[in-house]
Amino acid sequence: MSQEIAPCESNLTTGEQIARRWGVHEVVLAGNGHVDNPFGTLCTVTFTPPSGPAHAVTVYAFYDGGDTWRARVYVTEAGRWRWRADSIHDRKLNGVEGAFTAVPSTLRGMLRPHARNPKQWMTDDGRWFLNLNDTAYALFRASETAWQEYVADAWRQGITSLRAGCVGGAAWDDSGSPDMLDNYPWLPDDHSRFDLTKFQMTDARLTWLLNHYPEIYIEFILFGLKEWGQDNTGLVWQELPPEARVRTMRYMLARWAAFPQLFWLIVNDIHADEGFPNNQAFVREVGEYVAAHDPWHHLLSAGPKRFMPFPFLTSRDKWVSFIHIEHAYDLAGDEIARYAPYPLHTFLGEDRYEQDRPRLDPLHPCYYFRRLFWAALLSGGSASYGGRWRRIHPYSQTATIPYNTGWIGEDNHTYTTGLHGLDAVPHIKRFFVTRGIELWRFQPDDSVAADVDGATGKDRPKAARRGHDEYLIYHPNACGQDREADVDPQKTARLRVALEDAPGTFRVEWYRVVDGVAQDGGTVEGGARRDLTAPWPGHDVVLRLVRE
Repeated sequence: MSQEIAPCESNLTTGEQIARRWGVHEVVLAGNGHVDNPFGTLCTVTFTPPSGPAHAVTVYAFYDGGDTWRARVYVTEAGRWRWRADSIHDRKLNGVEGAFTAVPSTLRGMLRPHARNPKQWMTDDGRWFLNLNDTAYALFRASETAWQEYVADAWRQGITSLRAGCVGGAAWDDSGSPDMLDNYPWLPDDHSRFDLTKFQMTDARLTWLLNHYPEIYIEFILFGLKEWGQDNTGLVWQELPPEARVRTMRYMLARWAAFPQLFWLIVNDIHADEGFPNNQAFVREVGEYVAAHDPWHHLLSAGPKRFMPFPFLTSRDKWVSFIHIEHAYDLAGDEIARYAPYPLHTFLGEDRYEQDRPRLDPLHPCYYFRRLFWAALLSGGSASYGGRWRRIHPYSQTATIPYNTGWIGEDNHTYTTGLHGLDAVPHIKRFFVTRGIELWRFQPDDSVAADVDGATGKDRPKAARRGHDEYLIYHPNACGQDREADVDPQKTARLRVALEDAPGTFRVEWYRVVDGVAQDGGTVEGGARRDLTAPWPGHDVVLRLVRE
């Protein structure tokens, strides 16, 4: 369940309040907000942790309206912290000092590449991170008033991360849906000033999330698209004065880098192959800047359009810390497996949405999305669900809230049925948590399992193993392809497991993924190929073998 935090134990503290390790502490400064453009006033704050000056971190303070500047630090240590502000632009901000105390906490901290398996993620407290994602582009949009209920539902459904535009959307233009414009960070016609109303809305919701659902992480989309399918996002960026570009990136990092639950996506769904040089240059400029100036080095990537191979794996793209891809109907994890040679986690950030376009939507969403998640995880990566991608409708309420896709032309459609794509996802999370299974210990290896009845290709079993001591095998027991994929109600899953290199006795457990029912299957002897039959007809299943 969510770790509910009492109001007096906020995970974002300020002033002399007691801070919490792996949380955020904020310093509030009073400066001169009556200058021509206070967004241009530079002020740095150096935070010195209990371990001493060698580990000090210097951040920029950011202007927040009136005469207020704020500076935030990610609290990495318990003990007594000190800070000092310096500014050559504003004497009121210069030379101010203070201190605060931090105490230990149960917070997880920021996401990192796993220390022992860089293709997986962990949090700063040392725990492996199970990424089960949902798409919530409008999470920080002021007009979306049911966002708290949405988050609560997402957590109940097993979701551990969300994808959202940093100030309310995913684009700088309508991109087929007029309300996607909301991710525009500047004031109209003035790129030297920021829309504080949007930034403050995002801060308020990030703080609420950190206090109430600190184990939900956000793939934070920093910039929007300018005309999908064109090279114009990069062109608009290049037309900005260099000072405006730097000011924007500096302001975003100053405001948000201390939040532990964020990981960066520079832009989503962008055409960024060799035919779009402006877009490529834009992504690389932002990536290189963020990698060099983010004090705490959050995970960082960019999102190419659907079906495009991830284009930022060259020798100059050292800023990339995970691979973000989009595809469709990747029900065997094949697109994730393509990136097996790279020591980076691969996140399938978009496959298909449950309610998007009737001619493309999966016909059996509960089956489709649980299969997508299992295939991605056992391929060494992770995947995202997409329900109502342009609105924030709580999952449990969708049967009573009609939803219009907003697409212009033949794709425009109003849905009047509820969502079901996350119905089985809580059982994925429960499977790993209750058994203490951490996938950083496993390597994908489909060669260890085959369907006794001959299903191959996308319908083959998916497998991962922990050396030769533990095997996890998902059998999709499928009929139909792509959007028509469904479980075969007439068939019982049968697996042939290659245990020639694994002598000894293995305990057998079957897991019915639709509802989380587990059944003891006794034992099986290794040292040879073994055929095993699921106990339930008409179900997709997970088989777990553990050496005794």
